[in-house]
Amino acid sequence: MHNQRLIKTVVLLVLVTLIITACSPQQSTLKETVVVTKEVQTVVTQEVEVEKLVTPTADPSGIKRGGILNAAISADPQGFDPHITSAYSSFQVLENVYDTLVTVDENLNMVPSLATGWEISEDNLTWTFHLQEGIKFHNGRELTADDVVYSYQRIMNPDTGSGASWRFSAVESIDAPDALTVVIRVASPSPNLLNMIGGYKGMSIVPKEIVDDGTVNTTPIGTGPFKFVEYVPGDRVVLEANSDYWEEGKPYLDGVTFKIIPEETVLLTNLLTGEVDWAGTLPPQQVTELATSGEVIVDKVSGNDYWYIGLNLNRKPFDDVKVRQAIAYAINRAEVAMGAKWDTATANQGPIPNTSSWYSDYQPYTQDLEKARQLLAEAGYPDGFKTEFMVTNFYEETVRAAQVLQAQLAQIGINAEIRTLEWGAWLEDEGKGNYDMYIMGWIGNMDPDEFYYSVHHTGEVFNFTGYSNPTLDELLEKGRVETDVATRMDIYSEVSKIVIDDAPYVFLYNPANVNAWQPYVRGYFTRSDNAINFDSTWLDR
Repeated sequence: MHNQRLIKTVVLLVLVTLIITACSPQQSTLKETVVVTKEVQTVVTQEVEVEKLVTPTADPSGIKRGGILNAAISADPQGFDPHITSAYSSFQVLENVYDTLVTVDENLNMVPSLATGWEISEDNLTWTFHLQEGIKFHNGRELTADDVVYSYQRIMNPDTGSGASWRFSAVESIDAPDALTVVIRVASPSPNLLNMIGGYKGMSIVPKEIVDDGTVNTTPIGTGPFKFVEYVPGDRVVLEANSDYWEEGKPYLDGVTFKIIPEETVLLTNLLTGEVDWAGTLPPQQVTELATSGEVIVDKVSGNDYWYIGLNLNRKPFDDVKVRQAIAYAINRAEVAMGAKWDTATANQGPIPNTSSWYSDYQPYTQDLEKARQLLAEAGYPDGFKTEFMVTNFYEETVRAAQVLQAQLAQIGINAEIRTLEWGAWLEDEGKGNYDMYIMGWIGNMDPDEFYYSVHHTGEVFNFTGYSNPTLDELLEKGRVETDVATRMDIYSEVSKIVIDDAPYVFLYNPANVNAWQPYVRGYFTRSDNAINFDSTWLDR
């Protein structure tokens, strides 16, 4: 995500966010507008115009330009079409190739990106965005409003099969009245629209020509700080600097080579020996030791991700809520978190971490084996049953978590085998519903709508469990259009209770986000939204 230097003080940035987005308990619901320029800040009524200043070149005396950053990631990307893929391994790369209309800064505030600013109509139903002039795609063509309209309509088109289409469920139309203006009309007030279009790189703006020629999934072309060069499966993804990048003076690097190293111990060895400069993951049992060793920089921050057991409600016995609740009562989440992540995760019975103001303290499942056995008996399984966990060696923590859960569930007669798949095969079986239980995480959430809607609303693309609850659907629809923060908090408190009680997901823990790098890597920091962006990174050597 790009660090936009829009204002002179943190106080002003917070003020802009309070007025514009209205999507957190700290954010205002006042229909005011902030006009921001380099020198003057004025509060007026009923429209929002945020002038984005192109980031100037950083102090040339302090930053060294050039060089290739060797970055280690743990898995191959699963396609490069941002509107289709849901794999984090893809977005680790795409974060550096594509841009969105607005974006998230390091403090998780929504700020301009391809758009310089926006206005909201008095009735909150029309959003008008103004694009920067002269932005070029990596193929040299200038970006226009038609590209934004095309990208959004492609996401909305059911034939595309985009998992991000739910983000536009309130949108009635998207138009381009001129080359630098995009107008989005919504059916009802959408306080989280900025987050919907900018909080996730699956909302990237793509040129139509790479969709038409069929290369969008193999040769991405965006407007971001780096251009795609090549992908060698099982080995590397190579990016080079975009010399026409719209943030003046960036990027500082000549390029980034993502080296694909699945084994955590091998990846760590490569980092410590200098074969790679940056690592997106570390063996969790060694994080604390490495952080105090002085050999590398280890940056650990509280994250917004959650990890869980997904249960297939289209298969018996998981169609019975008593069986699902029995599993929730049988497990010890603290043991699972420790076994999977050592001291880098916090047990939780819901998805939203306790560092968020949207956190719910509804935590009904303390480990109770007698209660679990009673629920199984009531469901008709007094002796338990045989089943399996589907895990992937792409995320080794899923294997470790499954081993702990296997032992815990055996105590109530549930004998679960562990089926370990390669990442691509795992995704395919999840999509086809070819599993009993799986273990996985959901990454990069901010607004409560993101934690629940796409995975628990009936019929959504990412609702892989087959869960359907009309009462929950109604609440989810209300929550995404409610502008009063207190009322919205109440809605999502009830949403949390229903999801935890119905247990289509049995939530396990919230992990910290951990990145590590050599001391000569500068200008990078670990983000709580797990975004990996090297636009401001440079090498001090």
